[in-house]
Formats: sequence, structure tokens, C-alpha cells
Amino acid sequence: MRPETPLRATLAVGVVAAAVPVLVGLPFLGRYGWDRDELYFLAASHHLALGYVDFPPLLALLGRAVVWAFGPSLDALRVSTAVIGASSAVFVALCAREVGGGLRAQAGAAAAWVTAPLLLGAASIFHPTWLDLAAQTATLYLVLVAAIRPAPRVWIAVGVVAGLGLEAKYTIVVLLAALVAGFAATRRREVFRRQGPWLAAALALLLLVPNIAWQVAHGCPSAEFSSSQRAKTADDTPPLTYLAQAFAFLAAGSVVAVIGTVWMWRRAVLRPFAIASVVVFVGFALERGRAYYPLPAMALAVAAGAVALEWWRPARRGARPAVVGALVVLQLALVAAAAPIVVPVRTTAGMIQSGVWEDSFYKDEIGWPELTAQTARAWRSLTPAARRHAAILVRNYGEAGALAHFGPALGLPPPLSGHLSWQYWRPSALPERTLVTVGYDAATLRDMCTTFHRVATIENRWRLGNEERGRTIDVCHLAGPLGAIWESRIATNDL
Repeated sequence: MRPETPLRATLAVGVVAAAVPVLVGLPFLGRYGWDRDELYFLAASHHLALGYVDFPPLLALLGRAVVWAFGPSLDALRVSTAVIGASSAVFVALCAREVGGGLRAQAGAAAAWVTAPLLLGAASIFHPTWLDLAAQTATLYLVLVAAIRPAPRVWIAVGVVAGLGLEAKYTIVVLLAALVAGFAATRRREVFRRQGPWLAAALALLLLVPNIAWQVAHGCPSAEFSSSQRAKTADDTPPLTYLAQAFAFLAAGSVVAVIGTVWMWRRAVLRPFAIASVVVFVGFALERGRAYYPLPAMALAVAAGAVALEWWRPARRGARPAVVGALVVLQLALVAAAAPIVVPVRTTAGMIQSGVWEDSFYKDEIGWPELTAQTARAWRSLTPAARRHAAILVRNYGEAGALAHFGPALGLPPPLSGHLSWQYWRPSALPERTLVTVGYDAATLRDMCTTFHRVATIENRWRLGNEERGRTIDVCHLAGPLGAIWESRIATNDL
């Protein structure tokens, strides 16, 4: 199973393929505006730490680098993670080469990968998903090389890449555990008698130590967050929805991945990777995770499926072109259906009129400037003397991020919020007793305030029904200083 294609040819195939999702997204960068998550990650880039409540620190560090180079540019932030995520196409092509595929299989695997709706949406949001995509595909390729050649020194690279993946998104843990299970369940378990895998594990853990130290110092908030997130995703993603969405995200690549998994199972040297693919997919299904969580781990299965099709010699002449043609048609049909959902090809008005926002995350990109303007009017409704001893308290991380980004231009002070990592980004003393609250419901305000009155009801100019629309902006008077109730009533690790 030694590669026969020159490495430079495979890299060229991968790089050309990687350019596709980036180029597709470039004309539509920032069309609807900042997503709530992006505003949160932008704020995190201004509050660098060794850890955060709901994500590891690598994305915030990347955000700081982008802001340093280009300013707080939404386009630059989205391109940065899109390029990193699209680099996964290079590793898909390399995987196909490593398991014996020629240029046709490598190009086919990379093409199936980058034209999947999951990848086509890479330039639509600045997000750790794309760092995770690159880390998992790179890890799969490196483990493949280290284990089947064998190449002992490659295990060092496995440890470094897996460690960076752990600092990008914790979901790579499932892939790593699945690979261990795959090798342990087959005759390839002798790999654990070598030093390489243990060195890789030690390096990955070493890179994770700073984050672990932060978690311990702050009471392990990510564990509490994960519990609340799991409850939410379980409601949002029942089993049939999980299967349907996974198929939609990967399109015809999901069929190729099934073919590749079966093909790898029939080859003893690759069987651990077949097991790992199944374990990851089933594991996230049992955990009721999002449908896109297992898809990075399908990269090798897609590559193997393309090789299987290349090697296939059916008795009936024309069968292989017919199958490949059917897969291409399926891919084109699914991409055409999914494109408006994953790529902002429509104008804002067109997106809203078509109802696309109901099936996408675009609703989380609408209304932040309006929310900030309404908050500014509420803030100015206080007397100058009252404003000197008042603060703006915001219910969730998206609203807080919006006020932090858009607020200074309207004369707003830095917002306060107890939601997720925002709970740590505050002054040590909180003496304020007068608050302009944003997004809190009346029941919470009755419990927290001695008196409060509504100043505005949040609205966006498109009247699009999102999480913020219809919530209120209020002026609240506390019985004591804000700091006295911060830990008990404001700070929360729940999603």
C-alpha cells in the first residue's frame, strides 16, 4: 500500500481543492453581519486567557492575531478560519494517496470533501469548528502514516497536532478515543507496545496542561457548561434529525464514506480506522451531539471510499461510471438545495422573505446594531449623575459582545454580563446599584431589583424573529451593590 503518486502532485490536488470553499465564500463575506458567537469570540480575543468556560483558548489567540494585523474585521476573521478549515482537503487527498489511491481517487476524494455543504459554509462564520476540522483530518492522516508504514517519528507530529486540536475544540477527544478503541479491538493492538503512541499522548496532554490548570483554578466550569449544552442539543437533535442532518452536511460524501468504511474493514491494516469512524459517529449519536460533530472524523472514510471506487472493477461494463455519475448528480442536487442555508447567497431581504433564516444560523446575525442603538438611548435616558454610578448588565454572551463591539461608537461603557466567560471579564469591584439591563425577563428582574421599569422592547429593522426580538431593556435599581449578588444571581455557566 505504498504511495505511488508523487507527493507534490497530491499536494497540488489538495491545495486546488482547498481553494474552492474559500473562493465560494469570498463574495458573500459578512453579508448579513456578525453572528452572536463571532462577537463573543472577538471579545475573547481582547481577554486572552489559558481557558474559557465553553471553548479552549486557541481561537481567541487566533482572533487576537487577526485583529492585530487587520483590526476587528469580520471579513478577515472569517477568512482566517475558512482557510484553516479548507486545509483539511489537503489531508483528505493525502489519506487517499496513503491507502493506495491514484490521482483520480485523490482528486475525487478532495472534490467530494470540499463541495460538501459543511465545507462550503466554511467562510460563513469565524468559529472553532474549522480549527477542529483541520486538526482532526491532520491527526487521522498522521496516525495512518505512523501506524501502517510504520513511521515512528511521525508519532511526535501526532501528539503536537492532537494537542493543538484539544486547544481548539474538545470534540477531538472522541476521535482520539475511537482510534484507541479501533487499534485495541484488532490485531493491530501491538501498536501500543511501541513508544510512539505513548509519546504522542504525553505531548498532547502536555499541550493541554495550561487549559487544565485554568479549569481547575476556576472550578472546572466547562464541565457544568457541557452538561447544559448536552441537554440543549438533545432537544434540538433527536436521532432521525441527527442522521438526516449528517447526510445533508456531507451530501454524497456520506455515501462515499460508507463505501470507504466497508472497504477499510475488509483490510486488516486499515480495520482500526473503520472501527474508529463507526465509533465516532455512533458515539455522538448516543451523546445526542450536533450532526456536524462526527464529520471531521469521516475524512479518511471519504478518502478510502474514493480509492475503493477507483479500484472497483465490476463485471458489467459501464457500472462504475454510472455509480460515480449518480454520486456527482446527488452531490450537485444536495449542494443546490443547501447552498442558501450554508452560504449567504441571497440578499438580507431575500433571505428573510424566503424563510431561509428558519433553517440556518443567519437569524443570529440580524439586529445587533439596532440593539446597541436602543441600549444607547436607554443609557442616555439616565441623568449624567446617575450614569456615573450605573452599569449596563446584559443577559447573554451575544448581546454583551454586540455592545462591546458597537457600543463605544455610541458612547456606551463596557457592558457587564455573567454569562459564560463574560462573568470573568469585569472589574473586581462592582458597587453599582443602578443598572440598564438588556434581555432580562420580568421574573428575573422582579427577583433581582427593588424597582424596575421598561425603557424599550428590542426590535430589529427586519422584524425577524430571533432570540433577542421581543426582550426588553429596563432600568433596574438594586437594594445593594451589584457585586453582592454577582456570584449568586448573575454569573452562570449554563448555555
